[in-house]
Amino acid sequence: MIGSIDRATGQFIPGLAWETRKKPLLLDEFRTGERGDAGAIDVLLGVLETGHYKRKVAVPSRVIEERDGQLFYRVEDGEIEVQTRFPCIIATMKDLEMSRSEKIRALVQRCIPIRYDLPDEVVDAALEGSLVYHAEEFDPPQEVTVSRRDYRRIIQVAREIRSSDPRFREVYARSVGDLCRIFAVLGHHDVDLYRLVCYLKTGCHLEKAIDLMNFDAKPKRPVRGSK
Repeated sequence: MIGSIDRATGQFIPGLAWETRKKPLLLDEFRTGERGDAGAIDVLLGVLETGHYKRKVAVPSRVIEERDGQLFYRVEDGEIEVQTRFPCIIATMKDLEMSRSEKIRALVQRCIPIRYDLPDEVVDAALEGSLVYHAEEFDPPQEVTVSRRDYRRIIQVAREIRSSDPRFREVYARSVGDLCRIFAVLGHHDVDLYRLVCYLKTGCHLEKAIDLMNFDAKPKRPVRGSK
């Protein structure tokens, strides 16, 4: 993930954290019980949070530095340092909720977890060649400034979910960041999508999150008090 230095030759091998900059990083069949996973998760925790990570490898090498705008990759005095940026999609059949690892829990909180079981009819349709989903093309600007007014709207939605679901408290702050990213990509507010993401962050499966989102979207009838 971060890269390595060959002990025999001193040759440097760049890591995925730099090679996938500004491109999607797709991790399929993500495993959490294999030797070496802890190091990979440490890198993901750093780069998914701030884009920055550095680590001592205690192997001498020549000085290496590559730059891509504000992003950089540096190797010096046995230390690898990277400032990168990429979207990451992780697929796994493991139930991460059953993991006792604090690092796994921290990784899940940095993502928008989509837990689902495909219905039989969807599986059958996919085997017949039908599309399971339709991708939409987006071309957001490289930098987006969220106005105070738009930020308050995002906060309002997140607070509504927090007041109705205590489980959302643990992921509230990170969810606000996720909603800001959605606004940056879309260029407008999508309150239904905001709510869906918030319920996914609480640990709801996709079907349950959609049901809760639709329930929130329904107009509420006023309750008349009895005299």
